[in-house]
Formats: sequence, C-alpha cells, structure tokens
Amino acid sequence: MSDPPAGRARRGWREPLEPGLYRAHRVGCPRSTDRRPKGRCDCPLQAKVPGHSLGTTRMVTLHGTLAEARAERRRLLAAGRPEPPPVALEPGTLDEFAAAYLRARSAVLTPAAIYSTEESYRLRVSPALGHLPLAEITRERVELFVGELIASSSSRRMVTKTVEALRVILAMAVEWGRIPANPATRIRLPARETHKDQAVERVLTLEQLRLLVAEGATTLAHRTLIRAAGEAGLRRGELIGLRWPDVDLPARRLNVRRSVWQERTGLERGWRIEKPTKGRRQRAVAISEDHARGLADLYAASVVEGGADARGFVWPGRAGEPMAADTPTQVVERTQRRAGLVDAEGRPLVTLHGLRHTAGSLMLAAGVPLIVVSRQLGHANPNITAQVYAHLLSDSQLDAAAAVFDAPETTRTVRETVRETAPGAENRMVSGITDEEPSGS
Repeated sequence: MSDPPAGRARRGWREPLEPGLYRAHRVGCPRSTDRRPKGRCDCPLQAKVPGHSLGTTRMVTLHGTLAEARAERRRLLAAGRPEPPPVALEPGTLDEFAAAYLRARSAVLTPAAIYSTEESYRLRVSPALGHLPLAEITRERVELFVGELIASSSSRRMVTKTVEALRVILAMAVEWGRIPANPATRIRLPARETHKDQAVERVLTLEQLRLLVAEGATTLAHRTLIRAAGEAGLRRGELIGLRWPDVDLPARRLNVRRSVWQERTGLERGWRIEKPTKGRRQRAVAISEDHARGLADLYAASVVEGGADARGFVWPGRAGEPMAADTPTQVVERTQRRAGLVDAEGRPLVTLHGLRHTAGSLMLAAGVPLIVVSRQLGHANPNITAQVYAHLLSDSQLDAAAAVFDAPETTRTVRETVRETAPGAENRMVSGITDEEPSGS
C-alpha cells in the first residue's frame, strides 16, 4: 500500500477508470494537465480494496496492465480484510503512544470521537508535550501545560476538549502498563461562563435562514447543501456521504446511511473513507417540497445533463470523490458573509454545526413534538434532544406551564355566583351579617 498523498497538486490527477480502479497520473504526466481520459501513459494504477477494520477501505498501488490490475483487485477482494498493522509495544514518546492509541481505538470508537481526540491532541498537546517520553509526563508538567493553555485559549470548551484528549490517551497508557498512574485526572478547569451564549444558542432565525439560502448561496449545489444542514439537520459527515440513491424525491425523504470522515494514519491526514453514521443507525429525514424541488433540479443539472454518476455523491468533490471535510464549512462561512449575516466583528453568526442546531431550534419552537425532532436529527435518545435544546424554554413558555393551574374562563367563583343569583346577598355571605333585624331587638 502506498503512502497517502500530501495533496492533489503533488500527486497529479487520479483518473477513475472503473469502479474501484484508478490511474494515478504523476505530476509530470501530460494527463495531469489536460485531464484527458483514457490517455496512454506508464503511470501506476490504484485499486480500492478492503481495509483493516469493518467499514474501511484502503488504496493499493499496482504496476502493470489494466487486466493485471483487475485480477489483483479481485484477488484482494476475495482475500478479505488483512490483519491490522501491529501496535508498537514500547512507544517511547507521547507522540508515538498517541499514534498507537488512535490506531487501536479507531476500530471501536465512532469516527467523531477519533476525529475530536486526534484534532485536539495534534493542534495543542503534541506541540507542547509530544516530544517527551511517557515517563516524563508528570502531574507538574500537565498542570503547567493546562495553565498556559487556559491563558492563551479563546474558550473553555477548547481547554476541556484538549484536557480530555490527553486524559483518555494517558488512561490507555495506564491500562497497558506504560505508566503507573494517570497525571491528567481531576485537573481543575475554569468555571463555566454561563453569561455567554452557548454554541447551541447561536442559531439563525427562520428569516435569517431564508435570507442565507436566497441571497448568500450563489449556486444550486450550495443552496441545497445549506438547506440539508439548516432544515434537515444533517451532520458534516452525513452531508459529505449522501448519495443520489439515498434521495427519495417522491416521498421527500433523505435516507442517511453513512458518514464520510478523514482517515488518519497516526497523526497525519489520510484518505477520506465511508463509515456508519453517528450512533451506528440509519434514519429517514423528511424534507420540504421546496427543498425536494431544488434537489430534483440539481439532479437534472448534474446527472441528467452533466453526465455525473447517478449513484455518486450529491455534493461531490473532484473527480466524483467525497468533498473535503472543510468544504461545507467554507460554503457556510462564505454564504453568510454574502448575505450579511455576521456579527459586529465581521464573523459569521453560526458554524456549519450551528445550522443543525438551527434546524432543531426552529422545529421545537414551531411546536413539533420532541420525539419527532429527536428522530429527525438522529439522536440516540430523546433525552439528548431535551438536554441540548433546554434553552428554548422561554419565559412565555414558563407562563404557559403556570397557566395550566388557572381556572378556565367559564368557571365562576362563589362570589360571582352569589352576586348573580341574589343581588345584595354577596356582602351578607362574605361578612356573615344579614340585613334582617336580630330577633328580640
């Protein structure tokens, strides 16, 4: 298996020949410039074959004829999944152990968990502590690192995620017998800033969402992608992994079956691969009639007229491959700037995931039952939906809760009943005094 390329510009053009087979044109090959298909050259072939764990694939580089490459791919497909690469028993530095941890846990943890841990470690832990041997990662070093991180970080959440990534990695080092105790447990963190808006509270209104689609998005692909995030609530990997067979236009349903993530090799960026969705369950997501018409127009333009693969991705990257993980984020940021949806400092109002929170918030605010919103968003439990969107309990909704115990408008009080049936008797009942003279007076 060849090493993952560092970038498209360095590897040239990868030409799809047939499902699972590609021609990896070198940078100096004329085909990398003119992109003419089926050109004659001696560039190597690549085949997509089963990866080391369930739901993954790997690319192998082959030399020879196309027929020989087909035969080798059939052989590798029949052989099934190869044995995973051995994990180093005695990694010396924290960086080496972190790479071993990510390889070992990628088979059992969700892609989202691996992505979050790897990103936090690579960006913040590795530059400060990664070069040190495991035995030198003491409590004192960790405390000093966290103190510097708090002083320089922009949010408490970033500090929390970084400390959590370091803690779980060192916890595995304890389980494997590399260190006697975990120096990253029970680290004191800054108090939560309750006066600031939480991420789930930074959402768009319905009018802002419509403005984003109408004026911010300049292409049909961008409009439908934003609506899939802001109306249907799809996650980043679900947006990237949606294929045309998953789109049921007559029923107005998006069948979310997979999530595309960036595969990592150690701490390096690698190939994009398809994995199960978060929670490892499929779901059908309802879309509006207008959104369905937009997707129908996109299918006609890209597949019927443009000749794209009818089984390909709805929003593909180059050469029909999954788009890069940063592409949806860039689309959302640029469209917000074009629509004028920025704060006082010129930053976009919401993130890509904020559009998902926008979908959930708008549905709940419109009175959609909690369990329906939970199913639409793909939460494993409605309690998760309730906890995430608890901030939607506004003062007016709290007043409605108290109004349950108010008397109905048709119910009359004792005072009103007496006033209507016996005029003048109200005061007698209330005070206990009658207008009659007491006997014997």
